[in-house]
Amino acid sequence: MKMMRNLLISKSFLFKIFKRSSALFINGPKATDNFVYVTPHIDFPERIKQKDVLKSELFKRQAQINLHKLEDLWSVYEELKTKKIELERKKVQVSSELGNLLKEGAEGDGIEKLKIQLALLKENIKKLKVPLWSAEEMAVVESLKLPNTLHPLTPDQGRNIIYQYSSLPSNSKNHLEIGKNQNLIHFTKNENYYLQGNAAVFELGAKFYLSKILKQNNFIQFCNTDFTKSLVVEGCGLDHTDPNTTFILHNNEDAEGNSDSRLHLTGAGSMYSFFAYHTKNVLHHKVLPLKYFAIGRQYVPSPTEEDSLFHVSQSSVVEMFIVTKNCTELDAILDDVIVIIKDIYAQLGYHFRLSLVPANQLNMWESLRLSIEMYSGSQKDYVEVGNISLSGDFISKRLMVTYTEEKQTKFPHILSGTILNVPKFLACVLEQSSDFVVPELFRVENWSV
Repeated sequence: MKMMRNLLISKSFLFKIFKRSSALFINGPKATDNFVYVTPHIDFPERIKQKDVLKSELFKRQAQINLHKLEDLWSVYEELKTKKIELERKKVQVSSELGNLLKEGAEGDGIEKLKIQLALLKENIKKLKVPLWSAEEMAVVESLKLPNTLHPLTPDQGRNIIYQYSSLPSNSKNHLEIGKNQNLIHFTKNENYYLQGNAAVFELGAKFYLSKILKQNNFIQFCNTDFTKSLVVEGCGLDHTDPNTTFILHNNEDAEGNSDSRLHLTGAGSMYSFFAYHTKNVLHHKVLPLKYFAIGRQYVPSPTEEDSLFHVSQSSVVEMFIVTKNCTELDAILDDVIVIIKDIYAQLGYHFRLSLVPANQLNMWESLRLSIEMYSGSQKDYVEVGNISLSGDFISKRLMVTYTEEKQTKFPHILSGTILNVPKFLACVLEQSSDFVVPELFRVENWSV
């Protein structure tokens, strides 16, 4: 008992200074003030068993993660959890012993001693709750900051160009100048612009064109919500409190005074909206793989003040979302998707390339990213007009997306990505073309629902 009291005293000061900053993980008394939608599956104990691999991947990503600190936090949590289990086991043992003696009608000092011991055990279990909750919160919140494992195809350094179509254009035009001169773009700032005339036809035609091809390849069109909760944003690996990553609705009634329960404007054409639908969703293995796509808006705060279609905060996009059973099936579907992407872009006749992004440029939730790039004369560099990312079971574990097979609960592996960002694509087309015309495949007569 004395050792238990010392443990509580020596650890408790650590937890008083900790302030929760997670919308995804809620425990202890905070669960009474916040509805717990989902409890993420934490795989840190499994990952730390391959510590050298984990350290190597963190180094490749240039991730600022203090692994030693995380191990210490997890050790404290496990120590307190073990102590609580021991106390509860001892309480059951003493309670059983006391109950048997009382049934036999026993009296004397032995009975009183057991009663005192039982009362002390209950008191220590009660005192242990708060530091245990705090230790769990600290360990879990820090472990949620760990990035995804890297896919074997992810380059350590530099982009790996896996495909290139046509030759590099030599133009050095600026798409905004072309757009304004030809009355194609009314541009005020990155948050306020309009496509006009043939540019508007181009936008609609591009979406109809991709929709047709994806449906021919057995994709199902999906309708998503424009808004996403903070827990989904964090579950997908973003900082839900950072106004530079998503548009945050600060004044919605449900989130008044609670920064962990806000709505975020992400758009129907976003990964977050797909995961919002599938969070805590149990799938049957026979429906997998699921192949979805959505056509809609994507809202992202502009990263710069530079006026450009490359940096607009609102984009028309075609978003892909595929759910598979395991990594083997995921890799096979990735190969199929690459073939589809090559076909989609090659038919249009513009120069483009496909590249694999190096580890230090990946988002924390990505294990692999295939970038669809076109050359920009104004930027004098390649611009990403689309992408495909593998997240494996990383987000599935965080948001408890599961499927059942042979009476077992498993986490599906996910492929997602924006296979076409229309404003960026249009900007590159304007800069590549000597005279802008709507591609044949985008024209009104070829539109179909």
